[in-house]
Amino acid sequence: MVTLLAFAAVGLSASAAFNTVPSFVDAAPLLSAAALIIAIAGWRLLHRQLLLRMREDVALRDRVRRLHDAMQSNVDGMFLLRAVHTAAGEIIDFEIADVNRSGAATLYRTREQLLGRRIREALPSPMAAMLFERYVDAITLRTAVVEELRVDRRAVAASWLFHQAAPTADGLAVTVRDVSTRKRDELRMRKACLTDELTRLYNRRGFMALAEQHLRLARRQGKDSVVMYVDMDDFKQLNDRHGHAAGDRALMAVSRLLRSTVRDCDVVARMGGDEFTILALDADVMGARAIQKRLEERLALFNASGELPMPLSMTVGHTRVRPSDTSSVSELLARADQLLYARKRRRQMTKAAESRQRELTPQREPQREPQREPRRTPQLAPVPIPADVAAIARAAAMALPNVAPPMSGTLTAMTPPILNPLPAVAGTFLPTKAA
Repeated sequence: MVTLLAFAAVGLSASAAFNTVPSFVDAAPLLSAAALIIAIAGWRLLHRQLLLRMREDVALRDRVRRLHDAMQSNVDGMFLLRAVHTAAGEIIDFEIADVNRSGAATLYRTREQLLGRRIREALPSPMAAMLFERYVDAITLRTAVVEELRVDRRAVAASWLFHQAAPTADGLAVTVRDVSTRKRDELRMRKACLTDELTRLYNRRGFMALAEQHLRLARRQGKDSVVMYVDMDDFKQLNDRHGHAAGDRALMAVSRLLRSTVRDCDVVARMGGDEFTILALDADVMGARAIQKRLEERLALFNASGELPMPLSMTVGHTRVRPSDTSSVSELLARADQLLYARKRRRQMTKAAESRQRELTPQREPQREPQREPRRTPQLAPVPIPADVAAIARAAAMALPNVAPPMSGTLTAMTPPILNPLPAVAGTFLPTKAA
């Protein structure tokens, strides 16, 4: 084709060189040949463009097929949303143009059930309203949405979703992924880092992080708070005498007592060893004393139960935190700790003074009650008996058969007179009490 065009150009230039202007009849074959050449060249160009377009269409269909296969086989939920506009151009909803099987299963539906539906129909009202606002912002600002959402498991087959929405030409491309297992592991690890393994209370790291937030909120609201420091007395003796198992039971018992004494909004932590701390929110000094009184009552009831081999005792120190107090959590704990040990020293000094007083006071022997002497029967003085009466008594005794004569010269008054007649006595007679 290029060669034919070149020959035609050479023929025209040759005619111009000889200054001969051919007639139309003479130039007709040449013009026909040029038109044919141009037609052939145009057809070749058009054929080439058609071939290129067909190849591009095939490649495009192949690319679309691969993208569709990848979308349907993806384990993540994928949604293609088309924006629904009003006549004025305002976005009123988003229509689900396409969705893969994973995405449909996330909403407890099938792909056929979701195609063509709008998100306000397919999702619960609170969740649909929240997503609609974020999607409109993403399209308006042309920015992607990347976040982790806590969702209702009754509407979505997950507890936590990794949610990503990227704006497209006519809507959004949304990707969701179930990250519930990872979030549970993260929460478990965070809880392990912030809680004490034995007592299940917050540890020092957890208390410092949580107390800082609560105190900042209390200062902003203009409310008082109280930081209490609790120390177990004679805990080392309990471990030494009864073993570490008994010490662990004592620590768990104290943690239960502290948790049941304060409110749910208060923060209770084990700072280490036998030391505990409490952050009582919206409380003053009177509130701290009320907490301490309840703790003492519950501790007395626990000691009365005899659950541990020896009774427990605790010392409490507390400091008030006013809204104008800008001290850090470490400084507040140091203040409460100083008050605790001051109270513990006063208690030790009181016990030592009482012990010295007992040593100086002489021990008095207990007074014995006087022994009572046995009651004696009064002895009556002997009554003299006339000689003739005594002679008659001897004669009567000798006259009776089977009666032995008296061994002595006395008469026993307790003997019945019929069985033992009055014997002769040496001039005396002992009367009975009745006589």
